[in-house]
Amino acid sequence: MFSNQVAEEKLNIPTKCLEAVRGDKTDSRFIVGTCALHEPNELTVMRFHSEINEIGIDGRLDHPSGPVGTLCTHPTDKCLLLSSAEENPTVNLWRIPVEVMDRTDEYEYNPEAVEAHSDPSQAIGDIPHSLDLVTTLPHDPDCQIVDISWRDTTMDFDDGGESVSSQNQVLTLGQSRTVTQWDLTTTQSVRSEEILSDLPQLTPPKLSWDPHDASSAALTVGTSVQLVDLRSDLSSLPTGTCGSILKAHRYGVTALDHNPNKPNILATAGHDGLLKFWDLRNSKNPLLVARGGHSHYAWRVKYNPFHDQLVLSTGTDAMANLWRVSTISSAPIIDTLNGGKSSGSTNLRVSRFEHNDSVYAMAWGAADAWIYATAGYDGKVTLHHVPSTEKYKILL
Repeated sequence: MFSNQVAEEKLNIPTKCLEAVRGDKTDSRFIVGTCALHEPNELTVMRFHSEINEIGIDGRLDHPSGPVGTLCTHPTDKCLLLSSAEENPTVNLWRIPVEVMDRTDEYEYNPEAVEAHSDPSQAIGDIPHSLDLVTTLPHDPDCQIVDISWRDTTMDFDDGGESVSSQNQVLTLGQSRTVTQWDLTTTQSVRSEEILSDLPQLTPPKLSWDPHDASSAALTVGTSVQLVDLRSDLSSLPTGTCGSILKAHRYGVTALDHNPNKPNILATAGHDGLLKFWDLRNSKNPLLVARGGHSHYAWRVKYNPFHDQLVLSTGTDAMANLWRVSTISSAPIIDTLNGGKSSGSTNLRVSRFEHNDSVYAMAWGAADAWIYATAGYDGKVTLHHVPSTEKYKILL
């Protein structure tokens, strides 16, 4: 579909978490986690109906551990996901009922049915379901979990060049910058250590696991970014770091993401409202700075998982921005008006959308490279399309 119109669904519950169902490569599904303080919280499974450009609710699942703080879906199994509750030291592995994830019925909307229900979602076939708890990953009871990364590379390679499966490898990050690596096959931690730093942490730290190197990760440490070599001995992990980006953002780093197609490239977002792109082999100065997209904190930044020319950012200024960063991508767009060369004009903001509230959550589609979803804190979920002109520039 080449529609440029957005699709919306209002949950009317505070929301800070939204993830694509990465294990579903057929239907574009997203899971939204609510964070209400004085009412039950839930995970809402949503599906995009491309034929009519609408998003519908396939199921609501109670989240018994509390307000959803972090979500992470399985790389290949659409029914599995990890979640943690705000101010909670545990991570739970859940299984979503198959009848929810296998729904293929068409979107239906009956205005008369909506008027007859106090909860409109019940009028469109939304039936409450329950999550099945598979296992729990215990952490230090004094350490709040703030980020989870589930290795999304089907096969990695060890030091000897042999292929190894990494689908059961998970990293968790605590508020105190405690990095823990888990093997879900045994539900045991492989290594765990606190990354020591004297820098103040104004916002919760964030983590990005290098998709090109299973032994490398990056996390935010105040105004800087710390690179960690996970092969280091447990007792020396803080001193086994493999580099850092000092003073990456003036007031603090809020998010980061590795380029999925081009090794050694990292994107960061900060309290200064900027996006910066770094070459980790020489991080003294950024390769590119994207300005003017946010008037307050840039809260999230995420590469398109298929086309690294596209980057999405959201912020506390209620803005969701789509950027083209062609010149530093794995396949720069050629400017035919500039003698067939790549130019600065190929780096710019290509679309913007303003929510009614801060945007803490967003995700690219897993089954469709050209859609992405954003969620405002007020609970309004919006599905967007990459403009057709951008698609043609990348594909042709």
